[in-house]
Formats: sequence, C-alpha cells, structure tokens
Amino acid sequence: MRGTERPRAKAAAAVSSLALAAMLTGASAWPTAAVADDGIRTKTVTCESLWVNDSAGVTHARLRNCTVTWGKDIIDGTYWQTVKFQLLDSRTDGVCAKALVILSPNGTSAASSECNGVWTTKTANFSGRATNIFIRIAYGSNSTYGNISTNVPPPAGF
Repeated sequence: MRGTERPRAKAAAAVSSLALAAMLTGASAWPTAAVADDGIRTKTVTCESLWVNDSAGVTHARLRNCTVTWGKDIIDGTYWQTVKFQLLDSRTDGVCAKALVILSPNGTSAASSECNGVWTTKTANFSGRATNIFIRIAYGSNSTYGNISTNVPPPAGF
C-alpha cells in the first residue's frame, strides 16, 4: 500500500510547486478557457444639440443628449443603428416639437413629438447598412416650421 501512496504524493508536490511558481510570477497555473468572440461590434458617437426658433427668436423645439450607436455583426454581416435623444417642446402653446430620424440611403424614418414642456427620451432603431443618419427637428402640426437638421455619418469600419 505504501508504494501506491508515493506517486500520489509526488504528483501533489508537483502541482503545489506549479501553483506556487504561478503565484510568485503572477501567471495562472491552470489553463483558462478561451473567450468566444460573438462577432458583435458597436461604436457610439454623439450628435449635436439642435433648437428651432421662430421669426421673433423664440425657441420652440430643442433636442439634446443625442447619440447614434452603429452596430454590426462580423459573423453574419448584419448592420443596425440606434438613435437616442431627448426632445423638448420649449413652449407649451399647443404647438408641438417634432423630430424625424431618417436612415440614408433607403429613406426609412422614425418620427416622434413632444408637447408638454418636459425633456422626453426618444429612441429610433433601424436595421440595414446606413451611409448617413439625418436628424431633423421642427415644430407645428405639419413640422414645416424651423426644420433644422444634423447629419451623422458612420464611424470608420461601419
């Protein structure tokens, strides 16, 4: 029985020596699992704040905290974009602030409005590859007043 205990003792001593050496050098004595790459890549960029004034210089619509997250899956080749911002109707006079987010080149769009004089978070999600995202704000029932916009091009690689 003593003969079978010695090989186990030698193996345990070898493992202990490896663990001690790893602790001293900061290395891991045990193999670690490889991290799987899910292929998802994203990049978030900020876009400028916007506001629309009437002819008398009174601000009616405001947009702030604007971001565009560009996403892609390098494994299956899909692309997507998420536009997030806060919209405010600066004057609670019955004329609402409007925002329109347009995906170029295909023209897909998402509209939103705010009428109550409080900053409200809006989100627009798109799928497909975009060359630009246009964000336009205006005020009024048909969104023809003001119409100021910004253009957000994709970051490199998207």
